[in-house]
Amino acid sequence: MIDIFLEFVNKFLGRPPLLLGTLTMIGYFLLNQPKKALPGFIKAYVGFRILQVGSGGLVATFRPIIDSVRERFGVSALVIDPYFGQTSATEGLAVFESVQYVGYVMIIAFLFNILLVAFRNITKIRVLFITGHIMYQQSAVLLWATYWVILGGTGQPVTPLIWIISGLLIGTYWSVASNLTVEATQHVTNGAGFSLGHQQMFGAWFAYKLGKMVGGKSKDVNEGEGSGIGAILNDNIVANTILMTFFVGIIMVILGADSFTYDRNQFYFVTYIFETTALFAVYIAVLQMGVRMFVAELTASFHGISDKLLKGSVPAVDCAVTFGFSPNAPSFGFMFGFFGQMIAIITLIVLGSPIVILAGFISLFFDNGTIAVYANASGGRRAAAILPFLSGLIQVFGSAAVLTVLIDSPNVVGWMGMWDWATLWAGTVLLTDVAGIIVPILLIPLLLIIPQLQYRRNPTNYFTTMRTDQ
Repeated sequence: MIDIFLEFVNKFLGRPPLLLGTLTMIGYFLLNQPKKALPGFIKAYVGFRILQVGSGGLVATFRPIIDSVRERFGVSALVIDPYFGQTSATEGLAVFESVQYVGYVMIIAFLFNILLVAFRNITKIRVLFITGHIMYQQSAVLLWATYWVILGGTGQPVTPLIWIISGLLIGTYWSVASNLTVEATQHVTNGAGFSLGHQQMFGAWFAYKLGKMVGGKSKDVNEGEGSGIGAILNDNIVANTILMTFFVGIIMVILGADSFTYDRNQFYFVTYIFETTALFAVYIAVLQMGVRMFVAELTASFHGISDKLLKGSVPAVDCAVTFGFSPNAPSFGFMFGFFGQMIAIITLIVLGSPIVILAGFISLFFDNGTIAVYANASGGRRAAAILPFLSGLIQVFGSAAVLTVLIDSPNVVGWMGMWDWATLWAGTVLLTDVAGIIVPILLIPLLLIIPQLQYRRNPTNYFTTMRTDQ
C-alpha cells in the first residue's frame, strides 16, 4: 500500500499541472457546474504548463550565464540553488540507503496540512499547500539536514523518529507560512484568492511589512516616470528588455565571447547578447499569459472546494504566479539581489571563510523577484530595490552558516539558498546540531502559535481571505 501511495505521490501529487487541473475540475463539480469542469481542467492545466514554460525558459536562459561566471574565474564552491540543495539531499541520503523516506516525509506533511485545514476553527489554518515539486524538494532537504546533524557519520539509516518529526515539521511550515501571506497576497494580486506556496513565504511577508517603512511614498515599480526617456518604462516588456540587456549584458561582456557556445555564423557577439537578454522579456510575457489563464479558472472553481469541503480555505501556489501582477518587480529583485549576493560572497572570501558560496539563478531571480513583488506592493520601487539587496546578503551569509555543519555530508554540492532556508531553516539545523531532536519537536507548536495571533488581529473576516491589513 505504501508503494502504491508513493507512486501516486510521484505521478500525481508531484505534478502541479495535473493536481491543479484536477482541483479546478472538482471545484466546478462542487459548484454544480459540470459543464465547466472539463474546460476548467484543461485551461488550468494548460495555463500552468504555459507558466512552467516561462519559468523554465528563464532558468534555461540565465543559469548558463551564472555557470559561466563560475567556470571563467575557476571557482569551485557550493551553490545556493534549490536543485543543488535537492541533489545534496538525495545523493547524501542514498549513501545511507534512506532516499525512500523522503516520500514518507512528504506524505505525512501533506496529510498534516489537510488535517490542520480541516480543523481550521481550532488551528486557524486556511491554506492548502499544493506546489508539488516544492513539496518534494523541501521534504528531501529537511530530512537530509536533520538526519545529518543528528546521526551523521554513524552509518545508520534514517530512523522513524527523524522522518516522522521531519514530516510534521515541514507540514507545519507549509501550513503556517503560506497562511501568513494570505492578506499580503490578496493585496499583491488584487484579490485573486490564492496564497504563496514556495521557498520564501516568511521572506515575502517580511518584505511586505518592511516595505511600508523603507519605501515611503516612492512610486510603484511598474509605473513610468510619465514623460521623456522615463516614459518608455511604462511598458513592462520594454523596461524588462532594457534593464536585463544592460545589466546581464555587462556580465556577458566581462566574461567574453569565448565563454559562450553560439553559432558565429549567425550572430555577432553584440547581437547574441541582445537576443539572449531579450528572452527575459519574452519569458515574462509567456509567464503572464499562463498566470492569467490558470488563475482565472482556479479562482472561480476553488470556491467549490472552499465552500463545500474545506470551508474558508485557499490554495498556496508557485511564486512565479505573482510575477504577472507586478511585471517589472522581478527585474528589480534580480538586479539588487545580485548586488547583495556579490557583496556577501566577496566578504566571505576576504574574511577567509572555509565555505565559499556561488550564486544560483533560481535564488537570484525567483526568490528576490518574489520579495521585490511583495516589497513593491507596500513600499514601491525603493522597497523593491532595498529589500532584495538585503535578501541577497541574507541568502549568502545564512547558507554559508548552515553549510558549516553540512559540509562533510557525502556528495554535498550546495544548499537551498532561498530566503526561508537561509533564515528559519538554517537556524533550525544549526540549533539541532547543538541541542538535538528536541529543536524541531519544539518548533512545531511554536510555529502553530502564529496563525492564532493572526486570527486575534482580525477575527471578524479572517476566513473570508479579504484584504484587512492595509
